[in-house]
Amino acid sequence: MSLQKLRSEIDRVDREVMSLLNRRIRLARRIGVFKAQNGQKIFDARREKTLMQKLIARNPGPIQKAELSSIYRVILRTSRRHQRQVRK
Repeated sequence: MSLQKLRSEIDRVDREVMSLLNRRIRLARRIGVFKAQNGQKIFDARREKTLMQKLIARNPGPIQKAELSSIYRVILRTSRRHQRQVRK
């Protein structure tokens, strides 16, 4: 496969990832509304720990555990920020 074809494939994957991240944030915002209506806290350390453990256990590689954790810490922080925004 040529470099151009490989880069085109990466571009396609990036568009898919972006679409899925935006979908995830929309869902997080809905969760934020639910939590606000039901008097629940935004941050649930136990839920986030369980989620990270599941993701790491299901990771087939080649991305390393620390790399996956780093990426998801940003995703979770962003999700919490959007949950807080819908409460205002």
